[in-house]
Amino acid sequence: MVASSQTSQYAPTPRTQVRRRPERASYDRQLVHSIIDEAIVCHVSFIYEDQPCIIPTTILRIDEDLYLHGSPTNRMLCVLAQGVPAAIAVTHVDAVVAGRSGFGCSVDYRSAIIYSSGQLVEGPHKAEIVDRVIQSVVPGHRVRAPKQKELDATMVLRFPIVEVSAKVRDLGVRDYEEDLGLDLWAGTIPLRVVAGAPVNAPDLRSGIRTPDYALNYQRGKG
Repeated sequence: MVASSQTSQYAPTPRTQVRRRPERASYDRQLVHSIIDEAIVCHVSFIYEDQPCIIPTTILRIDEDLYLHGSPTNRMLCVLAQGVPAAIAVTHVDAVVAGRSGFGCSVDYRSAIIYSSGQLVEGPHKAEIVDRVIQSVVPGHRVRAPKQKELDATMVLRFPIVEVSAKVRDLGVRDYEEDLGLDLWAGTIPLRVVAGAPVNAPDLRSGIRTPDYALNYQRGKG
């Protein structure tokens, strides 16, 4: 189970205990939250009709809960609304690692895996979640109030963050000492999300300027 909101660590469980490269594991609450919050998309795994399924979708965290949303006819949401367990993955690749051997090539990354079951969100709270999703993806964006029929056409599920672990590699090149003298380049190639110049909608009303939040859009560690 997870420690209270006043503690800094999640407690490992049999499902979240990292066994492969445990020195890269972390159960730090702040780190887990930062990995989730940086993401726009997560990958949700679940079992449907005895078959494994995995679906990419947008993700939102509020405090100790994750939120997924979509159409009420969305197969994944309909299945998870019945309490089917899910594994939710978030991954950021921070650098490509080019070693002097194939064995020495890798990536530096940050990832988080959450095991949880969904709970249907209804009533006024659903509209709040929809707005928070918008602000998570495009901070500062202004939209009109949602119509009731739009809210009715949106399903929101809440997933408590109870079982979770993070895993991080930030080691760069780790070649064998015997390879260090080879006449081969080795190093890391950092990666980051870079926003391009905003493109106005073709039907944008004349006189509306591109807002600063679009011009200065950033995600990640910069």
